[in-house]
Amino acid sequence: MEISNWLLVVISFLGLMLTVVIPLIAYFNRSMTKNTHLLSEHKTHVAENYATKNDVKDLGDRMERQMSAGFDNLSKLLTSKNFKETT
Repeated sequence: MEISNWLLVVISFLGLMLTVVIPLIAYFNRSMTKNTHLLSEHKTHVAENYATKNDVKDLGDRMERQMSAGFDNLSKLLTSKNFKETT
């Protein structure tokens, strides 16, 4: 009689655990699948809309060349203006 009572308690406990554990596993699986899909969409968005490392490097190089040419022009302008004022 005592073994059957413990057996009923164990079966009830396992049934209760299964009613909680199985929905949790299903929820986490759904959540993981959704997050995987969202991450895939985000990767596609980034690949389509953001510059690559080489694009940024090329832009930086171009800006550096333009700034160098601008500073050279400014230096020539200031040098020629100073030269005219002193003569």
